[in-house]
Amino acid sequence: MKKRLFAAAAAALVLAVMLSSCNAVPLIATVDSLLTPPFYYSEYEGLVSAFNSSVSSSVVLCNPTEGDHLSAITVSDVDRDKAEEGIVFFRDTLEENTAYFSVFRNSDDVWKKLCEFKGYGNEVRSLTLTDLDGDNIEELIVIWSYSGIDGGNVVAVYRAADKSLKYEEIMYESCEIARPVDFDGNGQEEIFFITSSKGENAVTKTAKLFGYSEDSLTEIGSTPVDPSAISYASFKTEKTVEQAPLRIYVDAVKSNNMMITEVFYWDDETGELTDPLYDPEVGANTATLRFEQLQCADINNDGQIEIPVQSEYSAPSYEDDTPLYITEWTYFDYDKPVFTESTFVNVADGYLVNLGILGKDKLYIRKHTGGDWASWSVYTESKSSVSGNVLFTIIKVPKDRWQSDMVGSSNYITILKQLDSVVCVNINEKGKAAGLDDTKIKKIVTRLPS
Repeated sequence: MKKRLFAAAAAALVLAVMLSSCNAVPLIATVDSLLTPPFYYSEYEGLVSAFNSSVSSSVVLCNPTEGDHLSAITVSDVDRDKAEEGIVFFRDTLEENTAYFSVFRNSDDVWKKLCEFKGYGNEVRSLTLTDLDGDNIEELIVIWSYSGIDGGNVVAVYRAADKSLKYEEIMYESCEIARPVDFDGNGQEEIFFITSSKGENAVTKTAKLFGYSEDSLTEIGSTPVDPSAISYASFKTEKTVEQAPLRIYVDAVKSNNMMITEVFYWDDETGELTDPLYDPEVGANTATLRFEQLQCADINNDGQIEIPVQSEYSAPSYEDDTPLYITEWTYFDYDKPVFTESTFVNVADGYLVNLGILGKDKLYIRKHTGGDWASWSVYTESKSSVSGNVLFTIIKVPKDRWQSDMVGSSNYITILKQLDSVVCVNINEKGKAAGLDDTKIKKIVTRLPS
């Protein structure tokens, strides 16, 4: 389907002054002077003019902060009739707590306003266009939010019943995270979201699935989730084989140093939304606990998403030691864990050490910091006399130091180049004696997958 963000070039200008939210920027009329040829103003001058004519001078644009549509103005053929529609998010500076959007239609080069909706917050988190009911007209899924409030979002769905495209709101629910996803593989997406509610004694969280049934958007499944999550960091989907159900992986932050991953799928046999890792007896997900901000990923590029599960490997013995955990990257066959790889992970510096290649026995890691250097040294055996037992040292060095002092040196093996730094490895004599070389070390020390 033909979809174009209005501001391919305009976004560079409009977003520059409006940043990523509904900020107090110059009046929308000022956009006329920004969108000058050869940008898209010549093509969408009518839409800009029609919008300006429909609002007061105190209006500013609102840019969605997430998703595929990051411009305040999105142009798309929502009903597949080869004529374009425009969706414009805005806020009146006289109403600080409310954002709006309007839908415009282009007919014979004349843009006409079809409808306008008041939102459920003063910011727009995301806009998704998708055909939920299979009528060849896309629904608009908008997540509204309030600036400065985490988790206080509302997902709302707007539907046009016919080609007149006079949209109506058909659903709104509070949510912490929400995504459209085709759970049952029928080519039409459902809406998956997690919501929370406060009772007298505790907070409960529930994952819900809304889909079309008998021409209405209704709840078709729900399941409890760990109530202690304070935010959600990522959303991934996986379908490795045709027969397997689609799985959703949601990384949840429980505190500054704890995360879990919730896994969801649709159980065809029971006709229910399922979270196999939630333990109803405990009222929590303990199977995927880790003690660092570490997201799930396809660690070995096999098409399956692994979840990092951590346990303590060694307690700090020195004042400057880092707590050390073994991170077991685990694929869950429904609720049964299948361990894939064992690693040490340095989240801050963006790399991991593969224990499957190196071996787990008699290893010790110390963290060193000095000036602008940060490093991990990997030792064997004695903790009291480690200087002679260093296998290799992993160093994160600022980019300018790398370029001026270390580039081209045969003593340092480059592992990954970041925007402002380089991670490299120096193999010590004991490591060389153990058979470590450039090829093997690049398999042992690798980039942390995203």
